[in-house]
Amino acid sequence: MDIVLVALAGVLVGGVVNRLGTDLPARRPPQQPRCPYCGEVRPWYQWISLPTFVVNQTRCRNCSAYVPIRYPLVELSLGLLYALLYIWYGGTVQFGFYAAYTTVFALIAVTDFERRLILNLVTFPAMGLALIGSFFTEGMSWKSALLGGVIGYGVFFILAVVGNKLVGPGALGGGDVTLAGFIGMVTGFPLVIEALVLGVLCGGVISLLLLVTRVRTMRDPVPYGPFLIVGGWVTMLWGAEILYWFLYS
Repeated sequence: MDIVLVALAGVLVGGVVNRLGTDLPARRPPQQPRCPYCGEVRPWYQWISLPTFVVNQTRCRNCSAYVPIRYPLVELSLGLLYALLYIWYGGTVQFGFYAAYTTVFALIAVTDFERRLILNLVTFPAMGLALIGSFFTEGMSWKSALLGGVIGYGVFFILAVVGNKLVGPGALGGGDVTLAGFIGMVTGFPLVIEALVLGVLCGGVISLLLLVTRVRTMRDPVPYGPFLIVGGWVTMLWGAEILYWFLYS
């Protein structure tokens, strides 16, 4: 029963992430959920999109446009991830911080994937949260978190400068740099190195597949934040085990 309640909480938080993912890039305060096409305010019972998809009420009552699939996907994903985190960590403080980090990752993924924006308004407070969380995370210290943040930020700052010189503006943005800093503070040192390597490898493999399948061309921009998030989230949970396997297998 506790797992079900936690999953429902994740779905509700997913609704908030959807709202912030729409409003924050538009530089406006969060508003009531509304149709992204005609602006019609959605009725209160449709503020969470997942149930409306279950009962097949997927169109705006005003303009009949389909509700974007992003909305139920975010809600369902956070519900499942919250439940998994609860299974692994129980009702601990560490679970609370990991759930918060997962929520931040989801919001960043939404804004980067849709708008190619990673907002300092999100990442800077998240860094402060990660620093506080380092006092409550097993195997972590505030020194490790700070060093991880400095390394993540510094490495991607250098990559952004070099990449923009070689490839041109937009190779890596400032948002990717701050995201790497946040990931570094979540994973700490030395696991930040593993997180960044996993993110780069994930980005390289997926980008290559998109090129080979001709879904994207060399000129098409590909948001890099989601790949870093995958590397950071996986390392946050299993970084020590992956490192042990790599060194001693």
